[in-house]
Amino acid sequence: MASINNHASKSTKRHRDTTRTPLWLFAAFNSQYNYVLDAAATKQSALCDHFYTKQRNALKIDWSADIIPFEKTPAVWINPPYSNILPWIDKVVEQQNKGVLSTLLVPRDNRTEWWPHDRASKIIDIVGYYEEQGVYKSGPNKGEPKLKWRSGGIRFVNSRTGKEEPAELNKPMCLIEFNPHLIGQPCQFATIQKNVLMAMGHNALNEK
Repeated sequence: MASINNHASKSTKRHRDTTRTPLWLFAAFNSQYNYVLDAAATKQSALCDHFYTKQRNALKIDWSADIIPFEKTPAVWINPPYSNILPWIDKVVEQQNKGVLSTLLVPRDNRTEWWPHDRASKIIDIVGYYEEQGVYKSGPNKGEPKLKWRSGGIRFVNSRTGKEEPAELNKPMCLIEFNPHLIGQPCQFATIQKNVLMAMGHNALNEK
């Protein structure tokens, strides 16, 4: 029988709330959105020159007054504390109405109170892919491509060691966009393969 705790996170609150996004993943989305603010960061994890920390509480700041003078449609990167996502959804909706575009990298958990299917502009699922590993040398499939399935899961960066975790987060991930130009429009749904994001991210990092 299913338990109400079957889908609970297996990581500690401190751990899952302070891990950093892998640089390649941020770079991939940054190449599309050109972020000007990291709204949920620490001094060690910040991915933009302009960022808010726990001490400078993003939930109590008007982002639009802070960044709109510099960009026509400024984009904000958010990898929020996964233990309490709902206040961040409310905040990005508030800022969306003030002309700010925000994206959140969050677990794809549509069973939760915070899941914004009726508020978001777009939800992009990060999915797995088949990796080519040459061809079969013998057997009934000789000469055919050998494919291995790779998960779309994400390994986040440990806030203490600065290294990627040995295991992926135990939930699928997605990017959720709140676009001020699409207010009132139905939410769009899309997928992107993890290998495509990796290629985009590494290309962007190599261009720096």
